[in-house]
Amino acid sequence: MPGIAPICHAWRFADQGASGPRDITSRLAPPYDVVTTELRRRLLAIDPACSVGVDVPQVPVDRVGPDAAYRQARQTFDSWIANGTLTPMARPAIGVLRQTFAEGRHVVRRHAVLAELPLAPLGSSTGLFAHEETGSGPRGDRLALLNALRVQTSPIFGLYSDEEGSVEEVYRHVEMHTEPSLVGVSTDHALSELWLVEDERLMERLLLAFGRREVIVADGHHRYASQLAYLESLGSAAPPAARSCLFALVAQEDTGMSIRAMHHVFGDIDRFSIQAVFEAMDDLCRFEEVPGGPSELAEHVARAWFERSHPIGLVDFASRRCFVMTTRFIDPLAEQFPQAPETWRRAAPVVCERLLVRRTLCEQLNGGKELSRRPVFDVADLEQPDRTLPGAQLGVVMLPVPLAEVLAIAPSGDLLPPNSTFFWPKMPTGLIFKSLE
Repeated sequence: MPGIAPICHAWRFADQGASGPRDITSRLAPPYDVVTTELRRRLLAIDPACSVGVDVPQVPVDRVGPDAAYRQARQTFDSWIANGTLTPMARPAIGVLRQTFAEGRHVVRRHAVLAELPLAPLGSSTGLFAHEETGSGPRGDRLALLNALRVQTSPIFGLYSDEEGSVEEVYRHVEMHTEPSLVGVSTDHALSELWLVEDERLMERLLLAFGRREVIVADGHHRYASQLAYLESLGSAAPPAARSCLFALVAQEDTGMSIRAMHHVFGDIDRFSIQAVFEAMDDLCRFEEVPGGPSELAEHVARAWFERSHPIGLVDFASRRCFVMTTRFIDPLAEQFPQAPETWRRAAPVVCERLLVRRTLCEQLNGGKELSRRPVFDVADLEQPDRTLPGAQLGVVMLPVPLAEVLAIAPSGDLLPPNSTFFWPKMPTGLIFKSLE
């Protein structure tokens, strides 16, 4: 099981003579996978030194871009060091991050420990687990950026168990007795406050309290896989800095833990019609048309959860009609995957991927060819699907995956499909830039 270590070779945005915490609101950006062309343009118009300028050199990020874009990212990063926009962290430190955000009508706080973990393959042998599969396109983009930048621009979001509260006791002491170093409000309106703990005694307390614990990757699977590939490409010549990875570690017991639903848009299906979907899946699924549009569909899916198995919302963009799909059996994948854990088989994203996407859309309606697909973070975006995926044919509305399901599935090695979970709020980019050299 991995143990944490202080952040050693890294940069942060310079204080520029500010008294008190440095406000880096204009420098923060969301992780690369939620950045659109318009959002990137808007953030850089507000502040040319926004971290999105180096973290997202080209859009879309689900494919490898031109080499010149990644080289420009490195040139920009070098210029920030040269002109004092970034300053090296003078001493090793462990970060304590507090995020404050609205959850409905309530104000919620979530805490994370920012530290380095050894970069190692995922699995039971290392105690570091994935819970989602990755796609080759995003991995390629992130690897191209690492090859050019040689810097980790944002932390991997990890989960650990602090049931006894020993880690919480230390970081509560830090936030009560010291001032944060950096503060900023990200685009999702979450306030981030980062304490950089440099005191050796406090760091030692954090290291001992964390000890060695299993860690589950919550968000950042593609980035972690890309850093592993980058390390492997260096071989025995890899410097020590490339052998570790910056994590933001949140206790699974934290009251601020929140998972939101991930939805999807599909297109490029040769023989698609909603009627063809009904006919192809009639042996395993039921379909009920419901009133309203995509924004109301999530409520229908939530109500169906109390009565039927695996409710999933479908939007036929050609007719603008909405449906709730449910399975005829409580464990519809039992025959196909008898050896797989039941928790995995019955997870809604797995049912959707195996029955609807692969079995029906890919194999039966598209001759085995891959589809065009895009994740959607806000169901309201399904009202104008062409902005997400030109030529969109089908929208899929999901319920959030329960945290308990993620914790049960990850150690089994049977992963959820890509983009199944949306841990909210995301960890912002721009807090710390970790050198890999």
